[in-house]
Amino acid sequence: MKRLFLFIALILAVFCAALTPITLNFGDATAIYFEEFLDLFDDVAEYDNASVERVIDGDTIVVIRHPRLNMLETVRLIGLDTPETVHPTKAVEHFGKEASNFAKALLDGKKVILSYDWDPKDKYNRVLAYVWLPATYEGKTYNVLFNLASICSGYGFAYTSFSFKDYYMEIFIEAERQARLNSIGLWSDKAFGEEPKTVPTPEYDPIVYITNTGTKYHRDGCRHLSSSKIAIRLSEAIRRGYGPCSVCRP
Repeated sequence: MKRLFLFIALILAVFCAALTPITLNFGDATAIYFEEFLDLFDDVAEYDNASVERVIDGDTIVVIRHPRLNMLETVRLIGLDTPETVHPTKAVEHFGKEASNFAKALLDGKKVILSYDWDPKDKYNRVLAYVWLPATYEGKTYNVLFNLASICSGYGFAYTSFSFKDYYMEIFIEAERQARLNSIGLWSDKAFGEEPKTVPTPEYDPIVYITNTGTKYHRDGCRHLSSSKIAIRLSEAIRRGYGPCSVCRP
């Protein structure tokens, strides 16, 4: 029931009212976040404490989860994709160094909390996790989601090629949209943020729904939404390459 109430609150916060951007301080570094999501950790039931031993790049870190074993494990951050800096066959991408430095400033050598989704590891045997770290806002300490903070601050994209929690996916997509609309971080380069000429921006921009595995967008009530239902703006669905469902014809 608590998860249902949180899910409803997040939907309302993202799509029915303006989000409230805030700045969180982490020593000499700062991150953009949204006030509506400061309590997001309250719904996390299972997690591990960990220490960050090294930051590989903006979306990959090395941690120790089990101090007694003292075993180093590589963690890939769920739902976050940052420009490449260490790929063996790709050049350093636009804003890659900035994204990596942001992760280093917030995470390197820090104590964090890891929570998980349905898939514990990826095909490279990296742990898949959400990374939480403490931040103080208006005199109260919260565990904030680094994966989300990186997207809010314009250092990465909402990585939806692999499915994760529907309501987190909605938040991440909206956070990327807000960063893009406000020319934050990597989106400050106008040429980089331009929409492809072949993708028209709809004049009417209602909420449609996608699934965490499909390639179509749907009307509310479509039978294809029985197992997954992720609210998204029509313009964002089109920008991400989703096409209209042939059943519900949105």
